[in-house]
Amino acid sequence: MVLGIDATNIRSGGGLTHLKEILNNADSGSICFEKVIVWSNSVTLSNLPSNDWLEKRTHNWLNKSFVFSFIFQIFLLSREAKKSNCTLLFVPGGTFLGSFKNFVAMSQNMLPFEFEEQKRYKSWKSRLRFKILFITQGLTFKRAKAVVFLTNYAQQFITKKINLKRQNQIIPHGISLEFLQTPKEQKNIADYSFSNPFQLLYVSLITVYKHQWNVVEAVLALRSMGYPISLTLVGGTDSESFSRFNTSLQHDTNKIINYRGQIQHKELAEIYKSADAFVFASSCENMPIILIEAMTSGLPIASSNKGPMPEILGDAGFYFDPTNVDSINMAIKTMLDSTQLRNIYSHDSFSKSIKYTWKECSNKTFNYLYSTAKNIIT
Repeated sequence: MVLGIDATNIRSGGGLTHLKEILNNADSGSICFEKVIVWSNSVTLSNLPSNDWLEKRTHNWLNKSFVFSFIFQIFLLSREAKKSNCTLLFVPGGTFLGSFKNFVAMSQNMLPFEFEEQKRYKSWKSRLRFKILFITQGLTFKRAKAVVFLTNYAQQFITKKINLKRQNQIIPHGISLEFLQTPKEQKNIADYSFSNPFQLLYVSLITVYKHQWNVVEAVLALRSMGYPISLTLVGGTDSESFSRFNTSLQHDTNKIINYRGQIQHKELAEIYKSADAFVFASSCENMPIILIEAMTSGLPIASSNKGPMPEILGDAGFYFDPTNVDSINMAIKTMLDSTQLRNIYSHDSFSKSIKYTWKECSNKTFNYLYSTAKNIIT
């Protein structure tokens, strides 16, 4: 059997990482398919491994704008898949409007389905984009032979939202081993000072549902209470959120907030290792990879109580409402005050995180795709 992979809309970010890692961690013995064909742009294909069983194909339209890629997917990809004798097409990008009937879709984006989160965006263009994605991804999931979800939360929320009756499977992403670090022995907050502060880290895109300004306000309040704390923020910013974020930084008279902007992913592991604790204030996630990176790095974590975060972190976190500054303040304060809980939680979350491997993700993905393909031909 031949497996096709529609990577026509995958160019960067988590989608590219997922595709690259499941292929990197697969071999001819584990994938079961005789051949795997990936359709994408040249840059994406250059990031994928080379194997005898893997064929990488592109097209002029796939190397232009997303509009041309979308047209290729709708009008040409199905024909190409049929010509190549594909038994099954895997769609990790979440949207497929072509005529090829035997495909498995994957859900990696919650924003199209969480209407309350969409309201945080003031831009009509952003809201329109989410409405379009809700229609296209909802239609894709309903037409698919099966849907792959990343978490129980995403599965339950989306299946209820669109009344999805299709077969589905939960297969979480993996985490790179470069983040692996056993938890450090936690020190009493009294061992820190204004010149040697407790270093809190938050890694994420600066955007409306990540609530960085609330974290900044909570940390500044703790500093005014006498806590020797600093905050490092890492991540790019979107145009809609930059002004609000920049305004929050202007209240930092003691210069305890360090915004490093967007950095290379390969540098992240060292940044995690230099921190004393992590904060994650997102209110909308499908699978919070960044949270799991922090868990794997052995850090105590103050986390949002929204979405799949409690599912991932379990009872090993200091939880808060990310929309409420006082709630964030109290969670971080509790974390700072309790050396014992920091020790317990960091070890517990580290233990939970090590099950998320790309090898496991790759094996589960290709096994599920193979079993689905077998059911199609029998």
